[in-house]
Amino acid sequence: MVSLSHTMVLAPVPHAWLVDTLAVLMGLAESSRVEARRVLLPDGQVLPDVRLTEGRHLRPGAVYDMVLDGEEEGDGDGNAGEKSASEDPGESVRVTVGKWDRRTVRLGVAVSGANAVLEGEGTLRGPDRPRVAEISGRARIEGVWSALSRPAGRAQLRLDDWWTASDTGRAPRSAPLQARLECGAAWAELRAVPGPCPVDEGWEVAVTVRIRGRRLLRPVAAIALRLSRRRLQRALTEALENLATHWNTEVPRLTAMGPDDIRRKILSAA
Repeated sequence: MVSLSHTMVLAPVPHAWLVDTLAVLMGLAESSRVEARRVLLPDGQVLPDVRLTEGRHLRPGAVYDMVLDGEEEGDGDGNAGEKSASEDPGESVRVTVGKWDRRTVRLGVAVSGANAVLEGEGTLRGPDRPRVAEISGRARIEGVWSALSRPAGRAQLRLDDWWTASDTGRAPRSAPLQARLECGAAWAELRAVPGPCPVDEGWEVAVTVRIRGRRLLRPVAAIALRLSRRRLQRALTEALENLATHWNTEVPRLTAMGPDDIRRKILSAA
C-alpha cells in the first residue's frame, strides 16, 4: 500500500448560498411540466433533447432519455434529419427518478457511449437543508486491460460536518468527504478534511489518498506502487492544484450570484 497526501486552498462556498441555490433548482424542477413527453420549464421553454419516456413527471419510476451531441432534431413532420452511418451517434443518457420529496432526492443515471457504459446513482438527503450527498457507480470500458475495464466507485460528503470543520477548525470524527474507487487491479481510497485557511477566508483542505493492489495482483502492485510513489505523489499534487485553480476561478463567480441571478442564468442557458 502507498499513502499520498496534499493540502490545497479553495475559495469557500457559503452554506447559506448552497441552501438557496438548491431551493432554486428544486423550485425550477417542481414548477416544470410535461407536454407530449417534452419537459417544459416554468417560463414555457422546452428543455432541449430531454423526453419523458416512462412514468409520471418527477414521480418514482419516471424515466427521462436524452442524447448528447447526437441525432439532429426531426423536421416539423416528425422525420429525423439525415445522418451518415459513419457519424458518431453521441452519448445516450437515461435518468430514472428513485425518490423525490423534501426528505430525499435519489436519481439513477445510465450513460452509453461508443466505448463505455456507466451506471450510477446519486442521493441528496435533506434537499431543503442538505445533510448528506452520496454517489455510486460502475463502468464497463472497452479497449483497455481487463483488470481496469470494470471500475466501480462510491463517495459520500457529510455537508454539516464539512461546514462545521471548515468554519470552526474543529476536527470531525471522520473525514467529511470519503471516496473509494476499485477495479480488478487495485483500489484507491480518498479522504478530505477542510479547515479555515490561516492566511485568508478560504478553505484549507487536506487530502489523503491510499492505493493498494487487489487479489492476485496485490504482491506485484505493492512493488510497483513503492517504485512509483514519487511519480504518483507528483501526479496527485498536480491534479489537485489544477482542480484548485479551476475551482478558485469559477466558484467565486457563482457564489457572487444571488438566487434570482441563478434562476435567470439557468433559464437563459436552457
